[in-house]
Amino acid sequence: MFDVELSRAGCLAGRALRYAACAGCAAVVATSSAPAGAQGSNPLSDFAQAWAGLGAYTTTVNAFERKGTDAVAVTMDYAFTKPSTVKIHLITGPNAGANLSWNGGDTVTGWRSGFLSFIKKTFSLHDSYVSTTRGASVDQLSFGAILNHAEHEPGKLESAPAQEIDGTVADVVTLIPSDPVHDGGLTREVVELSPATHLPVRILGYEGPTLVRKVDFTKVTLTE
Repeated sequence: MFDVELSRAGCLAGRALRYAACAGCAAVVATSSAPAGAQGSNPLSDFAQAWAGLGAYTTTVNAFERKGTDAVAVTMDYAFTKPSTVKIHLITGPNAGANLSWNGGDTVTGWRSGFLSFIKKTFSLHDSYVSTTRGASVDQLSFGAILNHAEHEPGKLESAPAQEIDGTVADVVTLIPSDPVHDGGLTREVVELSPATHLPVRILGYEGPTLVRKVDFTKVTLTE
């Protein structure tokens, strides 16, 4: 029974992460070259420079993802340490209280908080338990993974520095993927970067005109 419960923990914990993870992979793809007339501003270059000087950070992630009629919203505490250590604690969502840990390999460890915390389950990195309905996994949520995806995903990129969105100023980069099938089915992705830190604050993903992914990074603390 405990093993079954742990599997559910890992499953839903992973599902939670997948909503955010894909966020990290897909929408962030959006950062690239700045438009003409942006006075030399290049959000992607600023992002890369900020990431190069960062050793570790923590953040609270609020993620929403929809595929068809399936919609899930989760909140998690997320911690990343270079080169590739990730620790996640789910605060709200289908499996609140579950945890995930990844150390850069091919497996992810999941467990529940509380008196069952000693029972741990190991999953393949791309197991359905730890990947999203749109195919993203734990390794795709970090700012570094977001940057890498932004630099290599084929598609049309547009950049607009210092845009006011809902009363907040952000550098906005939009990607129209060349092949949505290989990008989680997304037809348009947007990443909003903080003009102050040059790190992601929000990711949006669309399927046609419909918003199907939204990931907010709040309480970002640079620990190294």
